[in-house]
Amino acid sequence: MRGSITAVPPLLGDLTQDLGMSRSTAGLLTSLPVLCFALAAPLSATLGRRLGAGHAVMLGLALILVGTAGRVLDGAPVLFLGTAVIGLGITIANILVPVVIKRDFGSQAGRVTGYFVATMAVGATMTSALAVPLAGWLQWRGALAAWALLVPVGMVGWWLHVTRHERIERRDPAAGTSRAGLATHTPAAGASHSDGYVWRIPLAWAVALAFGSQSALFYSMTTWLPSLLVDRAGISTGAAGVALSIYQITAIPTALTVAGMCRWRPSQGWLGVTLAGTWLVFIAGLLLVPGLWPVWSVLGGLAQGGGFTYVLTLLVLRGSDEHVVRALGSMAQLVGYLIAAAGPFVAGWLAQVSGGWTAPGFLFIGLAVTLAVMSLIAGRDETVHAPVR
Repeated sequence: MRGSITAVPPLLGDLTQDLGMSRSTAGLLTSLPVLCFALAAPLSATLGRRLGAGHAVMLGLALILVGTAGRVLDGAPVLFLGTAVIGLGITIANILVPVVIKRDFGSQAGRVTGYFVATMAVGATMTSALAVPLAGWLQWRGALAAWALLVPVGMVGWWLHVTRHERIERRDPAAGTSRAGLATHTPAAGASHSDGYVWRIPLAWAVALAFGSQSALFYSMTTWLPSLLVDRAGISTGAAGVALSIYQITAIPTALTVAGMCRWRPSQGWLGVTLAGTWLVFIAGLLLVPGLWPVWSVLGGLAQGGGFTYVLTLLVLRGSDEHVVRALGSMAQLVGYLIAAAGPFVAGWLAQVSGGWTAPGFLFIGLAVTLAVMSLIAGRDETVHAPVR
C-alpha cells in the first residue's frame, strides 16, 4: 500500500520541473497522504460498520487503483486530487485490515500482522528503488501510474479471502466465531454501537500515543535522512539514496519477527522499550558519528520495521474483539497520523531556523522517549472492552 507514496520522492525533481511547482509545494505530495490517514480515520471506521470490514477494504483498494492511475492524467490539481484519493484508500485498509486479521486469524493475528507489515516494506523498497529507472523509460507519469498494475492482484487475493470467509459463515455461522474467539459481524451483546467510548480510556490513549510517536519517527526520518546525511556526513545525494534504501529494506526482518516476540510474555512493554532504545541509538549515531551511516541506516530500518509491527500488534492485542479493534484503530490512527503529519514539518522547520540537525535530533529523541513510556503503559496485559449498556 505504501508503494504509491514512496514512488513519489525520487521523482520530485522531474515533477517540479514539468509542472512548474516549487519544491515546498511538491513536498506536499508526500505529506498529504499522511494527513489523510488522520482525517479519514473516522470515515474508515464508519465504512467498516456499514459495509463490513472485508468489503470496505475492497473499496479502499479500488480507491488506491483509481488514484494511482488517474493522478497522472493532467496537471498539478489532478495530481493532488489523486494523491488524496490514494490517501483515503490506504487509510481504509490501514484501519480495517487489522480488524479482519483479528477476526479471521485469532491467536495467529500477531504473526499475520508481521507478514502484512513486511509486505508493505517490500513494496516501499521496490517502488523507491525502481522509480527512477522506470521514469527513464516511461517518464515520471508512466513511472507513477505503473504501480496501479499491482493493485488488481491484491484485489483478487483479498476478494478470494473475503468470499471464502463468507462461505464458511453461511455453512456454519459459529465457525468464524469459534476460529477467532469473537463474533464476526455483529457487536457483542450489550456492546455500544458508537466508537466514542475509546476516547475515555487511558489504555487507548497510550496505544494512540505509541502509534503516533512511532509513525512520526518513521515519516520524519524517511523525509529527512538523506538531507541529514548529506549535511552531517558529507556524502553525495546518491549515497544518501542508498542509505534510504537500506533504511527501508532492513525493516523486513523485524517486521516478521516482532509479532512473534509479542507472544513471549503477557506484557509487551519490554519490547516497545527495546525498539525505542534502538531508535535512540540510531538517532545518536547519526548526530555523533555520521560517518558510520551504513550501520545507523541498518539500525534505523530494524527500529522502524519492528516499531510499526509492534504498534499494529498492540491494536490487535488490546482490543477485546474485532469491533473494539476497529474503534481503537480509528482513534489511534487519527491521533497518531496527526502527530506523524506534523513530525516532518516540525523537523524541517527546526533545521531551517537552527541551521543544523541538532535541534531536530532532540525532537527525534523526544519522540523515541515518548514511544518507550507509552509502550510501558500500552504493553500491559490488559484489553479495552466496549461498555455494556
